[in-house]
Amino acid sequence: MYKTKNEAEIKVRVRRSPRGFFRKFILAIITFYIAYMIYGYVHDIVITSLAKAEHIREGILQVEIPARGLLVRQDQVVTSPRTGQLKVVAAEGERVRVGQVVAQVVVPSLTNSTGESVINITAPGAGLVSYHLDGLEGVFTPANIRELDLTKLDTIKAESRQFRAGSQVEAGKPVCKIVNNLEPLFIAAELREGKLPDKVEKMLTVSFGPEQKDSYQVAISEKKFRGRDDQVLLNSSIYDRNLIAARQIDFKIISERYEGYIIPAAAIVRKESKEGIFTVYKERVKWKSVTVRGRVGDKAAISGITPDVKVIMSPEYVKEGTLFR
Repeated sequence: MYKTKNEAEIKVRVRRSPRGFFRKFILAIITFYIAYMIYGYVHDIVITSLAKAEHIREGILQVEIPARGLLVRQDQVVTSPRTGQLKVVAAEGERVRVGQVVAQVVVPSLTNSTGESVINITAPGAGLVSYHLDGLEGVFTPANIRELDLTKLDTIKAESRQFRAGSQVEAGKPVCKIVNNLEPLFIAAELREGKLPDKVEKMLTVSFGPEQKDSYQVAISEKKFRGRDDQVLLNSSIYDRNLIAARQIDFKIISERYEGYIIPAAAIVRKESKEGIFTVYKERVKWKSVTVRGRVGDKAAISGITPDVKVIMSPEYVKEGTLFR
């Protein structure tokens, strides 16, 4: 029995169908491979973006407590012997000895060929000269420091006055003061936020000045001044220029201070009860042990690494051995 032409074509097509299926299978594998490669590439980009590997820098972490203090020191007021024009001899902040000429008063004179006479003003004691006066010298002294009520700092009225070369001075009126820098300077301070940590007992670091950049060590005379958690009595042998003239001062108490490489505290990864970080080494995530010097808020100061190391800032997106490009 003879086959028709259509039947012959159908048979040829049936015979060729396995080859077509194989081609489709290969094409599917290639498509899957390309999709997998694209997924891997995109995945690496996303992981790199989320985990954020960065070089870190050395820095300082501090816990700062803002405070306002009343400066209590031994001041000796020096008055002018005559009315006249002031001539400054010892500069502001200069240390003088007893009897040393700190300033002069220029007064009219009929017996002098120049028409003027110069009268010396001498130091009644040794110390630092200051031409800044507030009228409270002798009011706030170490002798009555326990009587101070720091809650009334804002009510203290001072008549600030500064004498300069050429200023007109009056007989019997103050022109300068001598600050005894051989005796401790007391700072009766009210804490604006919080209280001193329990572990702080004897010494504190404070910073003051217009930009509060300079730091000094001061001793704690009384941690709870007058029985209050928000008050402290400090003393220092350092007479900074800002502390000679001022009566009140805003400053910061540094209760904690840590130096090291600064990273987010969340970047620290514990492994076998040890603290460390994830770093990038040869395009792979690698755990490295470090020493955590201290934590302040969401930051930590660490040591045990070098600045050329790249640190994973968000380790929750990776694990050790993860490819990181």
